[in-house]
Amino acid sequence: MIIKPITETIKEIQEAIDQNDYKTAYQTVKENVDLNKEHIEGEYVFKNLLEELLFQILIKKEIRNKIPLILDYSTLYSNCGEIFLYRSDMDDAKKSFELSHNYNPINIKANFGLGEIAKREGNIEEFYKLTMESFKIAYYPEDLSKSFRNLSYYFLKIADENQDNEEKIKENLKIAICLKNISEDYDDRSNLAEEELTEINSRISKLNEKLPEAIKISTTEECRQFLKSKGLPYEAGIEVITICKNLGFQLDEAKKVVPALYYFNIAYDLTKDENIKSVIDDLNKKVERRLNE
Repeated sequence: MIIKPITETIKEIQEAIDQNDYKTAYQTVKENVDLNKEHIEGEYVFKNLLEELLFQILIKKEIRNKIPLILDYSTLYSNCGEIFLYRSDMDDAKKSFELSHNYNPINIKANFGLGEIAKREGNIEEFYKLTMESFKIAYYPEDLSKSFRNLSYYFLKIADENQDNEEKIKENLKIAICLKNISEDYDDRSNLAEEELTEINSRISKLNEKLPEAIKISTTEECRQFLKSKGLPYEAGIEVITICKNLGFQLDEAKKVVPALYYFNIAYDLTKDENIKSVIDDLNKKVERRLNE
C-alpha cells in the first residue's frame, strides 16, 4: 500500500466530507493518517493573521515553528474527528480533535468536536467550558451562531435538571431562549442550524409547558441586554472585531486592498456596523478604479 503525501490526503478527505461521502473519507484516513502522531509544543499552523493574533492574545504561548498552510495538520485532524464522530468512534474522534487543537487552538472545529464528545458523554460542565471558549475564537457568523446554540442547549439541560424548582426553570429557560434567538441572527438557514434549532425549540416547548405562563421574549435587543446583565456572551468577541479592524486598516495603508477587505468583511458580518460598511464600500471603489485603469 502506498501512503499518499499529506497535502493530497488533506485534499481528498476534505472533498469526500464536502460530498458527505464518509465511507471514502474514512478509508482515506485509515490508510494515510497516523492518530498517534506526537505534537511538538511550539509548532502551530494558522489559516490567517487573525488566528495567529488571536492565539497570541488568548493563549499566550511561544510560537517556535509555524507549519506551512499546505501541511494543515489542524484541519486534517479536525476532519478526521468529524469522520470518527459520524461513525461514533469516540476514542479516535477524541484523539483527532485533541491533535487538531494542539496544532491550532484557534481551530473552532476542534473546539466544537471536543464539545460534542463531552456532550455525548454527559460531561455537561466540560461542554460548558468549551462552549464559553468558542465565543472568543468564532469569526464566521455560522460558527458564532453554533456557539450560541450550544450555550442555549446547556441552559436547557440545566433547566431540565431543576424541574422541581419553578424559579430555576424560568431563569434558565429565559437564558436559553435569548441565546437561541441571538443565534438565529447569525445563522438560521444552514442545514446544521435548522437541525439544532429544531431540537432546541422542541426542548423549549416542553419546558414552557411545565410553567403556569410561557416565557416570551419580544426583541433580540432585549435578549442581548438580558444576557449582558447575566455576564453571558451576547455578541461577537471583542478581540476578533478589534483585530480584524486593525488588520484591515494596516493592510489598506500598505496598499493591500483585497486582504484588507477580507478582514473588514469579517468584522462587518459579525457586527453589521455601518461605519465598517462605509469603509468596505470605499475599498471596493478603490478596487474598481484600479481595474478600470
